[in-house]
Amino acid sequence: MGFTGSIYLLKIGQFFLIAAVLIMFAVSLYFLKKEILINSNKLNFLLMQMILIIMVTVIVRDYDQSYLYLVPYSVFALYITSFFTSKIVLPVYLIIMLPVIVIAQNGLEIYIINTLAGAMAIFTFSYFDRGWLQFINSFFVFGGLAFAYSSFRLIEEGSFSNFSLTLYGYFFWNSLFVIAAYPFLFLFEKIFSLVSNPRLRDLSDTNSPLMQEMAEKAPGTFQHSLQVANLAESAAREIGAYALLARVGALYHDIGKMCNPMCFIENQLHGVNFHDQLTPEESAKYIIQHVEDGVAIAKKAKIPQIVIDFILSHHGKSQTYYFYNKHVNAGGDPDKRDEFTYKGILPIYKEQVIVMMADAVEAASRTLSNYSEESISELVEKMANTRLFTEQLVNADISVKDIYTIKEIFKKKLLQVHHSRITYPERKSPN
Repeated sequence: MGFTGSIYLLKIGQFFLIAAVLIMFAVSLYFLKKEILINSNKLNFLLMQMILIIMVTVIVRDYDQSYLYLVPYSVFALYITSFFTSKIVLPVYLIIMLPVIVIAQNGLEIYIINTLAGAMAIFTFSYFDRGWLQFINSFFVFGGLAFAYSSFRLIEEGSFSNFSLTLYGYFFWNSLFVIAAYPFLFLFEKIFSLVSNPRLRDLSDTNSPLMQEMAEKAPGTFQHSLQVANLAESAAREIGAYALLARVGALYHDIGKMCNPMCFIENQLHGVNFHDQLTPEESAKYIIQHVEDGVAIAKKAKIPQIVIDFILSHHGKSQTYYFYNKHVNAGGDPDKRDEFTYKGILPIYKEQVIVMMADAVEAASRTLSNYSEESISELVEKMANTRLFTEQLVNADISVKDIYTIKEIFKKKLLQVHHSRITYPERKSPN
């Protein structure tokens, strides 16, 4: 029996259901990762995914309902996977797929089949995301589609006699379309000024020309950046932040030091201190300049803005305390704080906070004469409290619990790096 009611009331009902989905979408984002709601690029990207799902579903439904089994909905799960942390990908995908239930005639079946396949794609994509390995991912998508469809048929009919081989063929092409549609990821990257996981992985390659240039010109800074990256990645993973982004931000945060590497103690050799012949004001100017130089280098190398923000935020608006105190102790005007203050930006995201703290902790740890559990703990607490008390974290979306966890991870990692070694006894010569 066909539809006999008012088509207008049908459309109104669909409108209200989709509106409810949008409200659910916003509420879910608030609880899962509320910073997305204030990041217009990411929010617009997710809304675009939902709009595309609605448009494709309507167009295909009006042409031939059965062709909905050909639509590679799983690729939307992969798009989300490429821009967001793993813990929010599946919930967001489940939500943006909800309009399919309302629009398609057998919407619930199509929704469940494709969300299962999408979940398979999300899980396997982290292992099979490059080159021919994507065909393995495609195999799992096909498996998810076929398994879910077969389950539906068995539930409805209780036999294998009415299984449609044509639909299994559709699922095969569907899984291949997922691979074919994935390159559009880079179009979304450009449109919404986002940085995908594949791009971040490329940036994390320490054999890249820019990283190798830093290793050659400022080897001490390069080693420092590697240690900061390890600390930042571990802390980010522990609190559920974007670990890969934190690592990349840490690797690039000090690239500006390549312009004047001998200004920085980690690159100085033979006990010669670049600052011995400079006034405190001149020294501070050289030190502060590495942020501006880093931004210039990054822009020339076409590094994404989200990574450049780590360069700008890793010192925030803090002071070069060593040279400021030296200036005051020499009788200088204590009100000249501006000359000793970084002109960066305050960190906003958890990953930026982590890199700021990791940078300070790693650099300060090199000054310790005794690497004990007590000395390392005291150092980490001091560095973290300094950032808090000087209001460097006032704009940051991070909890006290997260900061505590970050500090504990830093203590653990530094203790592992600087653990004491046993003294091996020399072999006694025979009598």
